[in-house]
Amino acid sequence: MTDDARVKQSQQKSERRNGRDRRVRDVGRPQGPERRTGRERRKFFKIPIFIKFISLATLLIVVVITTISIFILEKQRQDYFDQLVVLGDSMVRIAAENAADKLLTEEDLVLFQLVKDLAADAQVTDALIADSKNVIKAHNDINKVNTIFSRPKMVRKLQARDDVQVGIFAENGDDFLMFEKIITYQEIPVGSVALVISPSKIYQNIRNAKQFIFILTGVIILIGAILSLGLGFYFSIPIRRLKDGTQAIRSGDFEHQVQINRNDELGDLGRAFNQMSQGLKERDQMRQSLELAMEVQHSLLPQKVPQINGLDIAGRSIYCDETGGDYYDFLKIGDNGQIGFVVGDITGHGIPSALLMATARAFIRQRSRDGGSIARIVTDINRVFHHDVHESNTFMTLFYATLNLEQSSINWVRAGHDPAIFYDPETDAFDFMKGPGVPLGVVEDWQYEENTKKGLKAGQIIVISTDGVWDTLNWEGKAFGKQPVMDIIQKYQRAAAQDILGNILAELNRFRENVELPDDVTLMVIKIQEPS
Repeated sequence: MTDDARVKQSQQKSERRNGRDRRVRDVGRPQGPERRTGRERRKFFKIPIFIKFISLATLLIVVVITTISIFILEKQRQDYFDQLVVLGDSMVRIAAENAADKLLTEEDLVLFQLVKDLAADAQVTDALIADSKNVIKAHNDINKVNTIFSRPKMVRKLQARDDVQVGIFAENGDDFLMFEKIITYQEIPVGSVALVISPSKIYQNIRNAKQFIFILTGVIILIGAILSLGLGFYFSIPIRRLKDGTQAIRSGDFEHQVQINRNDELGDLGRAFNQMSQGLKERDQMRQSLELAMEVQHSLLPQKVPQINGLDIAGRSIYCDETGGDYYDFLKIGDNGQIGFVVGDITGHGIPSALLMATARAFIRQRSRDGGSIARIVTDINRVFHHDVHESNTFMTLFYATLNLEQSSINWVRAGHDPAIFYDPETDAFDFMKGPGVPLGVVEDWQYEENTKKGLKAGQIIVISTDGVWDTLNWEGKAFGKQPVMDIIQKYQRAAAQDILGNILAELNRFRENVELPDDVTLMVIKIQEPS
């Protein structure tokens, strides 16, 4: 029966260790004030989000419109230029066809009319017809008639459209297109026709288009900035309210509610924020309740160890949560000078275990005052405890011992608890204070047995602990075990009980290397001394 109960206890505690929601506790030294390890954040100039939004939107508008404008203007310029080339090509072809026989018959009036027709277009700056010897026979400038036709220098050839030569040259900072075609009569060259066209009108149109686009861009940017400003405020106002709400909650005002009456994601965020603040309020209330429960439970533990001539005693409980199910106590048993030592461990930890711990403490203290053997005391406690926990599948292990210095003996009862460690420095030997017994609350009518050890001597050490010490794991998943405890007892056998306890906890803390405590830890050290 004892083994079954022990297996059941081990399984339940193993289940409790699977959670990762417990805080890492330093069991080797008192918890000191938290030190700041991070650097203080520097304060930078903050740019409001709506300003960023406006700037980004404006930049996007400028980039998009500029890109589109450049593309459209370049395409328009190329189209105009191609149309101008087609116009000049067709004009010199018509003039060449009509001037061939007129050159041979020297019909100058007709040639002048042809040139006049060519120069009628406002974009034509020069139009001429020359004979085979490059003598100008007709020109839109009468002063150049009968002069030698001299082509402009630095004419850059653009293309040859069949027999029409097209080139471009610059003069006085302006570009000009030049078209030239040989005039033939029955395939015999008899002269040439030349035409110079200025694309300045095209460029002027392009400049006008640029100005219009710039004005349009400015108007669009202005409208975009206004719209962006409105959108910026539309989004930034609820964000600012959320920021103010966050700062209010950070300062402890959990009643603060943000007002975002919107039927969109920001409205959902505002409602979620208000729900979160309510949840934080409840959590804060729970935290305060846990802190109060922790203070109450700590007040139930011995505030100081009893000062007994011939004994050096130390005890401590460390909970892996704010509250826990471990318990230790010192009791005065009867009027014969006996002192009682109790160490208990309720399954689980947290508020439920703390409540049961308080209940068990009351049972133990009340029943111990009535006297009787400790076997009878533990049996009665088990019967009462069983009525409270049998439906919850909860139980409590207990090690109850009484020490009589006059008789140099110690009596104990084990209710499913780990045996206490007994060390005799005279023989440098360890013994385990075993005995039968199931945990409290498992079997209602269990009759517990009392165990006795006599012949206690000065220097002997008794260590009672919960299994939270042995079962603590390190990063490799290895359990601390009992051997390190025994080594420390042996090493510090001449030290005070408090020093022995402190060294055990310090070694436990070093072993786990900040791995979370899987269970509560309780330790009691009793050292026999020579009476003074």
